[in-house]
Amino acid sequence: MNTLLLALAAASIVVLMVALLLRQQGRQDGVDQPEDERVMPLLRGINFLLADEPDRALQQMVQVARLRSEAADVYLALGEMFRAKGEIGRAVRIHQNLLARPDLPAATHLQARLALGKDFQTGGLIDRALREYDKALSVKPDELMALEASLRLREQSSEWEKAEELLSHIERVRGESSHLHRAYLVAEMARMEKSRPQWEKAVEYAQKALELDDRCALAYLVTMDVWLNQHHQDKAVEAAEALWQHAPEHFPLAIPSLLAHEEFYAARGRQLLSRCWQAGHDEQLALAWIEGVSERQGASPALELVEETGYRPKGLRASLRLEAAVGGGDAPLQTHVRVWRKKLKIFACVHCGLEVAEMRWQCPQCHTWGSMQVKREGEL
Repeated sequence: MNTLLLALAAASIVVLMVALLLRQQGRQDGVDQPEDERVMPLLRGINFLLADEPDRALQQMVQVARLRSEAADVYLALGEMFRAKGEIGRAVRIHQNLLARPDLPAATHLQARLALGKDFQTGGLIDRALREYDKALSVKPDELMALEASLRLREQSSEWEKAEELLSHIERVRGESSHLHRAYLVAEMARMEKSRPQWEKAVEYAQKALELDDRCALAYLVTMDVWLNQHHQDKAVEAAEALWQHAPEHFPLAIPSLLAHEEFYAARGRQLLSRCWQAGHDEQLALAWIEGVSERQGASPALELVEETGYRPKGLRASLRLEAAVGGGDAPLQTHVRVWRKKLKIFACVHCGLEVAEMRWQCPQCHTWGSMQVKREGEL
């Protein structure tokens, strides 16, 4: 079920609750307006939602809002529907108008504040979304929805220190620790320091990340890159071997850096990769190595590497990847294979299954850190 249908399903539940409340209040206060005039649009709206007709459902909700202008729950549901349809401006106006009401109950005020933050977040207005979430947290400091949304936005903006503070708050609220998540946030700090470059601080953060969780592949890669840039070959080999030991599924990601430092690759890197290949005959390692050599040195050295390692592909996709790397002709098939390789989604999240063509340390869909791995032949 996609995001729109989930939002509409949630809205239908809210609408049904409002319908029941309106019926009860109609009996209690003796409103002159006939009950069917207020309730029937709600019921028709629910039917349209269940029939997957959101546009017609929205029309019914607008009619309900006109008939019952003081019903805040109706407007909250209406705002959800506008956001789900991509009409962010209308959703924002609805929630801002709700917040302007002086008699709005505290709980509803908080709901509207969170909804407004979500409107801005959906519209890509990160600063305004963060302000709304901060206002919500000033009222209810342990509001998990606001904390988690703020964390996503800080991560999206690469504000790693603020993200770590929010993660600490979330851990206190949940009563559980997220060591791997925190390790990747610290590793991102290390990568930022490496890019400046502040080598000592980068290594310091990377070591802190590994103390939190030794599965944090990014921390090993940052450490290895620092030692390569500083020409400390022994330490670079040590970092690469540690990556192979603790996070072997991510070891192929070290190959581009090893190849980029040609002197190190000739002296130590080629031997290191050969040793790792012989230890497990990992197909993804072989393919990444051959593809990296082909990209930097050409098809002929890549073909020589195939013969040296004795690698033979186990399936169709592996065969096509190998052909894209070592094929030397300009035949139509070779051209198509190379285009296919660039579009191939070889990484997948082990939690939600999202597939991507390029490595992401955080899954864009479920936001889990370190969950992206190369898919094995049988999974592709």
